Amino acid sequence: MQRLIARPSDRLRTSVSNARRDTSVRPRRRWRWTQPLLVRRFMVILLGLSAMLLLTFYVEKKDLHDSLARVRQIVASATVRAGFAVNDILVVGHRNVTEHVLLEALNISPGTPLFFVDLFAARARVEALDWVRTAELRRRLPGQLQLRVYERDPVALWQRGSSFALVDDLGQPFLEAPIQLFHHLPVLVGSGAPKAYPQLSKLLASTTQLQIRLAAAIWVSERRWNLNLDNGLTVYLPEAGVSEAWDLLVDQINTRDLFARDLVTIDLRQSGRLVIGVHPEAVWPDEIIANERALKLDSLPQKIPDGEDSPSKLAVGEHDA
Repeated sequence: MQRLIARPSDRLRTSVSNARRDTSVRPRRRWRWTQPLLVRRFMVILLGLSAMLLLTFYVEKKDLHDSLARVRQIVASATVRAGFAVNDILVVGHRNVTEHVLLEALNISPGTPLFFVDLFAARARVEALDWVRTAELRRRLPGQLQLRVYERDPVALWQRGSSFALVDDLGQPFLEAPIQLFHHLPVLVGSGAPKAYPQLSKLLASTTQLQIRLAAAIWVSERRWNLNLDNGLTVYLPEAGVSEAWDLLVDQINTRDLFARDLVTIDLRQSGRLVIGVHPEAVWPDEIIANERALKLDSLPQKIPDGEDSPSKLAVGEHDA
C-alpha cells in the first residue's frame, strides 16, 4: 500500500491559503461618525474660517473689504445654525442698578452670533454707568453671556451748594442724589473733601461711637477736619499729628465718657491737649466738676470759631432734616 506523506512546504501553503480565504470572508469595517455634537459644530466653524482665508488671498484689493464682509456674514450664519448664538444673558452682582439698565448698556440682541460679540466694547458700555466700578463679561458655550457687576459703595455725600453727590470708598464722587434717599450717610463739605475722606474714614472705623454719630465733616481750607456729631458736639482736628490727636480723643471717650457730658466742642488743634467747650446752660454737680478738674482739661465757653474754621450750618441743617 502506498503511503502519502505531506511535506512541510505543502502544510505551510495550505495554512496560507486558508488564511487568505478567511480574510476575504471577513466583512469590511464601516466607520461611523462618533464625535460629539460640539466637535461637529466647531468643524463647521473651522471650514468657514478656512474659506474666509482662501478668499482673502484670491480677491482683488479693491474688493477685499466687501468680500471679507460677505465671508463674515457667511461664517456668522454658519455659527448661528450650529447653535452658537446668544440666547441667554446672566447678570449677577447688581444691587443699586437694575438689570434692565445693564442689559440696555450691553446692547446685545438675542440671536447675535456668540463669537462675534465684542466683549471689550460691551463691558466698556456697562462700566460707563455711574453705579458700576468694574464689570466682567464672558462667553459660555453654546449660547450664554455672563455679566458680573461690581458696584461702587457709597460712604458719604458731598455737598456743593444745594446739590449732593454720592462719594465711594475710594473718595470718588460718582452720582448726584437727593439727600433724603441717603440721609444715613455723613455729609462732606469743602473743596477736595471727597479725596481726603478715605483717610478720615480709616480713623472713624477704629471708633464706632464716633463713626455712627458723624453727621457732617467739613474739610477746612483743604488742611484739616471739623467733625459735627448728631448730638450737637463739634470736634476740631489738627492739621498735623492727626493720629496722635485721635488716640487722645478715643482714650478720653473710653475712660471719661465725654459723650455723657454736656459739651459743645472738643478742640484737638493744640498738640497733646484736649480742650472742651461746655454748654453755658449746663448744670454740673460738684462731684462732676471735681472729676473734670482732675482730668486737667482746659474748659472753653461755648463759642464757635468764626471764619474758615466754622462748620457749615447748611450741611448740618440739611443732614438733620
